[in-house]
Amino acid sequence: MLTLTGQLIHSFKSPKGETKDGREYGGDYKIQVLGQLDLPNGESKRDLITLTAHEIAHYEQYQGKEISVPVGVFVNGKSASFFIPKGSKPKAVTH
Repeated sequence: MLTLTGQLIHSFKSPKGETKDGREYGGDYKIQVLGQLDLPNGESKRDLITLTAHEIAHYEQYQGKEISVPVGVFVNGKSASFFIPKGSKPKAVTH
């Protein structure tokens, strides 16, 4: 398991819809975390990562603050995608 640390920038509920074959999708709560990624050349970049939050109430108090949250990762095509495992909770980061 990895830990993602960054500033909780935004939270929202994704729009609901229906596929052509009648299956519903969407309606999930999402959070956006602005984190720093280290690059192979020693530089770093800021990246906005959007994650599904299973319990949005766990995140509301941290809006605009730096948090740390456990994440899993999987490869989707040529890029890595992150997810928050069910039952995981964020923690405030103090310096």
